[in-house]
Amino acid sequence: MDQQKNVYETSETLHIPILRRKWQIISLQATSTISLIALLIKMNSTYGNCSEQFIIDHNEDSWCPAYEHSRGLMWLSNRHDLLIPDFLLGVNQSGILTLIGPLFLCVVASLAIDRYWASSLSLQNKINQGAAAIFLVWMIVPFILSWFFTMATHSEGLHLPFGNENADLNHLSDLFSPFDLIFELVFLGIVFAPIFAGLVGIWGLSRRLIAWAVGYYILVIAFHSILTFEPISSQIDVGLSAIPNQIGEGTMFGGLISPLAFSLLTISVLMLVFMESGFAVINHLEYAASLPEEVKRNQDYIRQFNNVVNAHLFQFVIVIFLVSSTTALALSFDDLLISIVGILEGTQWTGQVKESLELQMTYGKVISAGLFIIVVASMRFVVPWQRVTGFLETTLIRIREQFSQKDPDNELSQGG
Repeated sequence: MDQQKNVYETSETLHIPILRRKWQIISLQATSTISLIALLIKMNSTYGNCSEQFIIDHNEDSWCPAYEHSRGLMWLSNRHDLLIPDFLLGVNQSGILTLIGPLFLCVVASLAIDRYWASSLSLQNKINQGAAAIFLVWMIVPFILSWFFTMATHSEGLHLPFGNENADLNHLSDLFSPFDLIFELVFLGIVFAPIFAGLVGIWGLSRRLIAWAVGYYILVIAFHSILTFEPISSQIDVGLSAIPNQIGEGTMFGGLISPLAFSLLTISVLMLVFMESGFAVINHLEYAASLPEEVKRNQDYIRQFNNVVNAHLFQFVIVIFLVSSTTALALSFDDLLISIVGILEGTQWTGQVKESLELQMTYGKVISAGLFIIVVASMRFVVPWQRVTGFLETTLIRIREQFSQKDPDNELSQGG
């Protein structure tokens, strides 16, 4: 029994390779990955449509700068054959199937870049030189072969590879054919660049790439809002489908939130879950890496690390729930105030105000959320928030201790 206990204690250390196999760390990374993919799907369904008028004026497959990649690739395929297979690009697919192939490419590319970063500097230089050589050969060899073969077989004989009236005698398209692959990757990258960066950031432990992915999504939302803003879209209409100005009546969760507000709230929560869970892994591993080597096998430090990570997992779920519920309540704060006034007064005025168009508009909800923040901030002079949060933290600690108390024999058998 003592021998098994010693084996279990020495197998668990605070070294990074061991910690990266802990179920808590893997759970946080899996949560961040799932939320990133769910965020892509939600962004694609919310911001990936062209306006109905644009489709009427053009056709269903016409390209507009929506957050959707298949239209751009189909527009590109009408000009030349695509080099990447259609099933990997998601072309000629529908729904979520259009995302499966590009997601597979992102996973493969993230694994490749992770192995590239883990390799030695000399190997990286060889890979860079090999990639550059392959690209140059791809450019020059087909161009020269096509030019020489045409000179040998065509009646014109010797000729320049450009500037000829006969299109068969111009060969510059062969010289720039590798750039067609770059254009395909650009159309993919417009949608899947944050996915690639996010996957590398999550599993490659890069805080900068996780922050870049979040910033990219924020820029997409901002540009979509600007380009669909009515004064701008009336002057420059690029065909984007605008989010409705009226956020709608609350019909979900007991009338707390409208479907449109819930869709936008889901994007915000998924972005928060992706960022916080990805950062949490990096923060915990950075703490472990900063410890002196002699304490990384100390059982007290290991126990403390486990308690911190377990507490973070528990609090992470609660905080996300509180953020979601309070944000939904802030968006419905105007309805709550009017309902309270209606109960106290019972006048027709409250009903008219509640049905007013201004309160249903997006900017009306923003003002409502601002009023909610002001009210909650002013409550600090009335409610002893430190005592409330202290009581909640004490309660959570007690609950966690109750869950963490296990039979030593069972724990030892599981560890062995």
